[in-house]
Amino acid sequence: MLQNGPAWFLLADGRRARVLIEERRGAQLQAPPDWNLEIGPDELYDPQDRPPRSYDRVGSGRHAMDKGRSLHEQEEQNFLKRVAERVGEAEKRKQFDHLVIAAPPRALGALREMLPAPVRSRIRAETPKDLLDEAAPKLRERLTELLR
Repeated sequence: MLQNGPAWFLLADGRRARVLIEERRGAQLQAPPDWNLEIGPDELYDPQDRPPRSYDRVGSGRHAMDKGRSLHEQEEQNFLKRVAERVGEAEKRKQFDHLVIAAPPRALGALREMLPAPVRSRIRAETPKDLLDEAAPKLRERLTELLR
């Protein structure tokens, strides 16, 4: 159960993120407009981008040096890193006391790794679900359920 203090609900997937703020227990959820993040055009890969190529030691073959990660996955990792950095900056400014995260499993795992230690210590609950497009009343119900 949360004590007094502002709680942030971070809803994210690999391409979008938003924050809902509960200033005090039981207060209305508010969505600050500067926290609706999406992958921007400057973060999208160019379709002609390809990972560097390397020649095989034996024979005339070449192969990609992509470490098994697609360009789409790299876009998502870069975006989630940007989200984690913004949450870290907000924690430094003491904008929240509690953090709840809802994200699909892969994004949740990536966020967990990328969040700074002081932010991770403020995580009170997390769920491996994509709740970004959830309607407000249903979302409020789900988030309240997470905090029980």
